Amino acid sequence: MRRFLVFLPFMLFIPLFSFGQKQYTLDDCYRIALENNTTIKRAQNDINTNALDRKTAQYSILPSLAYSVNHDFSYGKNIDPVTNVFVRDRFSGGSTGLSLNLELFSGFRRLNTIKQSAYSLQAANYAKKRIELELLSNITQSYSRLLLDKEQAAIGRNNMQTTTKTLVIIKEKIKTGRLTKYEHYTFNARLNSEKADLITVQNDSLAALQELKQFLNFSYKDELIIASIDTTLLKDIFNTPINATEFIETILKTHPAIKEAQMNEQVARLGVKVAKSSLLPSLSAGAGIASNYNSNETITDGSTMPLNKQLNNNLGQNIGINLDVPLFSKKEFVNSVKKEKINVSNAQLATKEAENTVISNTLQLINEFNSAKQKYKATLAAWQQNNLSYNLYAEKYKLGQISSVELLTARDILNASAATYLQSKLELFFRYQLLLLLKTY
Repeated sequence: MRRFLVFLPFMLFIPLFSFGQKQYTLDDCYRIALENNTTIKRAQNDINTNALDRKTAQYSILPSLAYSVNHDFSYGKNIDPVTNVFVRDRFSGGSTGLSLNLELFSGFRRLNTIKQSAYSLQAANYAKKRIELELLSNITQSYSRLLLDKEQAAIGRNNMQTTTKTLVIIKEKIKTGRLTKYEHYTFNARLNSEKADLITVQNDSLAALQELKQFLNFSYKDELIIASIDTTLLKDIFNTPINATEFIETILKTHPAIKEAQMNEQVARLGVKVAKSSLLPSLSAGAGIASNYNSNETITDGSTMPLNKQLNNNLGQNIGINLDVPLFSKKEFVNSVKKEKINVSNAQLATKEAENTVISNTLQLINEFNSAKQKYKATLAAWQQNNLSYNLYAEKYKLGQISSVELLTARDILNASAATYLQSKLELFFRYQLLLLLKTY
């Protein structure tokens, strides 16, 4: 019993599994998730899509060039594409041409669309960072939960071993008449309770493990063993001061959720400018070269006129400028501008909501970290005192000065104290990790 109590405060130093098996640290889980998580990959696809949209917007300011060719078969009364007169004959012919179009002015619509696509691309990048931060935070919590379950399971197994050994001793004492069967019933009931508690912890551990595998995009068949934390860092973590005001001011400048909302706000503002461009005149220029031919066209000797000669003879060119002035569009364009202004208002509200959410969540993390420090200090002192108290109860029980119920009560207090202490160590470590993630992103 004493040997178990001596080693209990150092359990987080001891590997939970046998040597030779691959153990994943928290940093390993971060790295694997950033590489494999499907949500991250979808966010990257959104970035790629926005990058293509930006290229499309940039190329839209260039002139468009198109080549066309067609061939028709006509029967009965039709217009000859070469002579442009009505004929009652069966013939085949067609036309070919090259056209060039260039938008000279469209109310700066295309330029604003390019700027808009650039902000959309930045928003997509910040969205990915936001998703990464949320993912890593979830991994941190799952890792902490899984590690706590494994530590509690280890404590539970040790308690079961101790209870089993005690039962063996009790049976021997019952045979010699030194104890009654009442003592055996009490400890046997405790052993069954400890088995039930262990099953509960193991089930929760399996749920946490599957959750972590999902974050890492591991198959449910894949083995995943997590490594213990380095508790030597707890002293430095405990002595790390966090100024809430300074920390929040720093986070507000860099948090990806806020930056994403700000980029979306810029997209909405440019959407107003794009909509207003529909109210302005647009000017475009175009040019083209075209020709046509008739497969039945003949020359004076009755032979068919060569195709290249027909194309040269019928070659035509054109150039023009087009001015389009919107006079009345049944308020379609005006209402479009109003809708875009509403989008700007919504984007501003979204930015404010993002800031409020970040402030609230950050304050909560800071408060939880500070509480974890105080809890760690208090539970350490409580565990040490309960450890001494239990050792005294164990000695008294050996001397027959107390009953088994009193001993079990003392052990319950010690076990609860040990579990709370282990939980406070993990909570302090992982609360600090969550703050580091916020600062990193």
